[in-house]
Amino acid sequence: MKLISNLCLLLAICLQVNAQEFTYNQGGTTSRNYYEEIPYQTINGKMFIQVELHGKKHKFLFDTGAPVAISPELVKQLKAKFLDEDTLSDVNGVTDTMGVVQIPEIKIGKVLFNHIPAITLFPDFYRCWGIDGVIGSNILRNSIVSINGTKQVIILTDQLEKLNLMESYSSPLITNTSYQSNPVIKIVLKDNITIDLGFDTGDNEFLRISEDLVSQLPDSGAYEILAKGYGANTIGGLGLQQSAEKYLLRFPQIKIGNGLFNNTIVETNRSGTSAIGSKILKYGIVTLDFIHSKFYFNSSHKENEVREKQWPFVPTVINDRLAIGVVWDKYKNEVKPGQQILAIDEVDYSKVTLCDMLNRPHILAGKETATITVKDEHGDLRKIQISKVHY
Repeated sequence: MKLISNLCLLLAICLQVNAQEFTYNQGGTTSRNYYEEIPYQTINGKMFIQVELHGKKHKFLFDTGAPVAISPELVKQLKAKFLDEDTLSDVNGVTDTMGVVQIPEIKIGKVLFNHIPAITLFPDFYRCWGIDGVIGSNILRNSIVSINGTKQVIILTDQLEKLNLMESYSSPLITNTSYQSNPVIKIVLKDNITIDLGFDTGDNEFLRISEDLVSQLPDSGAYEILAKGYGANTIGGLGLQQSAEKYLLRFPQIKIGNGLFNNTIVETNRSGTSAIGSKILKYGIVTLDFIHSKFYFNSSHKENEVREKQWPFVPTVINDRLAIGVVWDKYKNEVKPGQQILAIDEVDYSKVTLCDMLNRPHILAGKETATITVKDEHGDLRKIQISKVHY
């Protein structure tokens, strides 16, 4: 089940405000023959690293689906030079205009980067994690980045030979589709159908997919529709998505690198972008070779069963209220999107904040059944028994 922990923070550049073309692919490092192992921490699948700015340590989100970003406070502290104004789109396709500044120096491990463009978009929920910025794809574009989820280490290097990679689990890495070198990879579905997806560590799910991409797939059994629903639950960098129809899909086979994933279940988004998220790190080591345009995935097991039971509805947070987000069709007569969740198994959830939901364990973790207390639009309370089921 996806809850608030599925916040998707992709801020892919959508269009330019200025007539002249601007790129985030500026600046870089003068370091050569570098190899750094950067430890990272996780909160509900989000990845965080320490970086250094002017001799001070700062906590940054590690998000390959976004450009570099810094907080308004850091903009002032660094006296960052204004570069441009840009319009960006988040994972849900919501757009906004913001400034772009230049970071004079930033150090990741011992590797020093200079003159890196950074957006100034800094959603309020970033502060829930105590971060000062985001490490995004434009600063990584001239490096090889290998992520080991078991060790929780990110290797940053320009020395391919130190990683002991094999061509047999490689595929092309596409980075020329955006102004930020957003990494795009190729995955293979049933019947050898190939699709391109972003690789987005800002999304803590395994797979994110839009209806637009699904509509382009041939009717050949590459996927199966399990359920239809309605509502909104995904919160992007610019807020909660608009309520819309959603579909629960099952992909019988997905091949990534040398790993085969069976029975992946995912809900669609009406709009926005499609991507593989950081949950893949549970299954193996990901390497983004920006230098040689190669993607590697070394799976711990040849085959992985990823099918999960589903709850009849998906909660979200609306204005600091735990609420019903998406309701699947078989349960549409029981609850409605937007209704407040007051309690789960007698545990009070009447007063929650988005920060609570981002930083605490999954509210239904370890449960197969639960009693939900719901307040409807008339203020009436009801207790509802729900269970996880296989679709």
